[in-house]
Amino acid sequence: DASGNAYVTGSTTGHFPTTTGAVQTAFGGGSWDAFVSELNAAGSGLVYSTYMGGNASIFGYGIATDNSGNAYITGNTSGSFPITTGAYQTAFGGSSDAFVIKLNTSLSGAASLAYSTYLGGSAPDTGTGIAVDGSGNIYVTGSTGFTVAP
Repeated sequence: DASGNAYVTGSTTGHFPTTTGAVQTAFGGGSWDAFVSELNAAGSGLVYSTYMGGNASIFGYGIATDNSGNAYITGNTSGSFPITTGAYQTAFGGSSDAFVIKLNTSLSGAASLAYSTYLGGSAPDTGTGIAVDGSGNIYVTGSTGFTVAP
């Protein structure tokens, strides 16, 4: 980001470090949880770190930040996932869905979930890349499967 901090997302099967004020301090219970972490500019400490998961496999694949240091994450889930009220897509589409999360972050190590939404249909969908423009518009890339009629 503009301050030189590094952001990373990925997936873990548990035992991942979290910070005080994390959105989710414990593993969600599925096979995999996504994680989101911010390291300080020196690389010597975590600014914040959180799990993002539920009772399904959750994979974090892409992360971006805006000019305010908020983090945007995309990836893939095979089921239950923490969705916020008023989200674009509140119901799981089926098979697997992409997701988009926005975390509001602070310098104290706390992060809050601004929004979280599924993004997918009945075939397998995955978000692999995400970008945010200067106006706050979000762009997601990835893949989607399709079902061939018999």
